[in-house]
Amino acid sequence: TLIKEEFGIANSVEEATKLAIEKLGLDDADYKIEIIDDVKPKVLGLFGGHPAKVRAFVELPDPPQKKRAQKQDKKSAQKPKAAKKEEKQPVVELNYKTLEEIDKDSAPYKTANYLIDVLSKMGVENVSIKVADVENGSQLLIDGENLGVVIGRRGETLDALQYLASFAANTGNSQGYYRIVLDVCGYREKRENTLKSLAKRMASQAIRTGRNRSLEPMNPYERRIIHTVVQNIEGVSSHSVGDGINRHVVITPDGAQNRRGKDYHRSNNRTRSSQENKTVDAPKREPRSDLEGESLYGRIG
Repeated sequence: TLIKEEFGIANSVEEATKLAIEKLGLDDADYKIEIIDDVKPKVLGLFGGHPAKVRAFVELPDPPQKKRAQKQDKKSAQKPKAAKKEEKQPVVELNYKTLEEIDKDSAPYKTANYLIDVLSKMGVENVSIKVADVENGSQLLIDGENLGVVIGRRGETLDALQYLASFAANTGNSQGYYRIVLDVCGYREKRENTLKSLAKRMASQAIRTGRNRSLEPMNPYERRIIHTVVQNIEGVSSHSVGDGINRHVVITPDGAQNRRGKDYHRSNNRTRSSQENKTVDAPKREPRSDLEGESLYGRIG
């Protein structure tokens, strides 16, 4: 079991508790609150005294796909471990066809023409769209010049267009959900390779330093790529924290949180003599997982 913790220091226990919970950033978790120090006023308003100090922490279950022994030799824990050899997946070459080569009554043909109309209204002209069959749907490849505006910051505009294209493809469709994957000049593959390299680099740093590594906020599709890479690397695990556009991945070295918790308790027991810990259980909430129910190119929403 991993332990994530944060501390809050303020002029009252209530303010310190609120600060610690905000810093923890897991509002859907089962918090525990520990009051380390209550407020002690200054003598004559000038000497001594101290503010309230509160610890907010939560126990996070190990990812089911990474059930490893928690006790490791200190030397081996500090030594970076080699990544598992990933099984090489066969490279599938997509067979793209032009719009003239596909059925004009098909969902991808209608979706492609819908996208051409949307792009025209965005001021993007002279584009071509090719279509390839993928699992449960089609992949549409947009090609042309000066298409950066179609991709947007970190692919945000492309994700929005993919959502609209999926909606258009499934309007009036009674045959089950038809998946649409939208790409621009091979951006998806380039971004995926970049994220895989980032995940490996951050995992290596986490193992070497023994500290958590937090990544920038990402959408569910990008977070899933990070989780998939990390679960194949010995010595680290990953989980997501935050909400909405601020949700991001944290890569944690095995045993690091437990070791930090033990060091904290050992130090805390030396400095406190008579004061008792006060622990309050917060309301329980079900944890969320990026790996549950998300396809590689999931629905954008």
